[in-house]
Amino acid sequence: MAEIEITEEWIARHEVEDGPVLQARVNAGDSILHIQGYGGEDNRPYGYAEKFYVPHEMTEWLRQKTATHISFASPTEAYIRGVTIEQYTDGVQLIIDGEGGNHTQGNFVLDMNTDSSKVKQLLDFVNNNDLIATTEESRWVVE
Repeated sequence: MAEIEITEEWIARHEVEDGPVLQARVNAGDSILHIQGYGGEDNRPYGYAEKFYVPHEMTEWLRQKTATHISFASPTEAYIRGVTIEQYTDGVQLIIDGEGGNHTQGNFVLDMNTDSSKVKQLLDFVNNNDLIATTEESRWVVE
């Protein structure tokens, strides 16, 4: 992996002037979700990256999206934004904004297994970068 230097130019090119953000790759493979996070260094110089096994329906939905942002690790435009992690009274969910997802609002919603070491690392990253939304409500029920 090439050395990444976070400069003002890098920040502008990656559109992260507003601070920490999550993005998801639109095509990481069947049943693979690749998430990148810009923020305080975790497992990458720019912040965080990890691949997760997810339902096939999620990767099919992502493939239908048009990439809008470049990778934090390469010049490839292959990611979308609108990725959030929400902590509810009864669980944690990953939510990707969009249309045609598995939720009535169009978003794609994924329950997260908080016992997974990969999920724990993602939760550490989002907590350390103020990227987690916490609510006193119950989690969304998906179709």
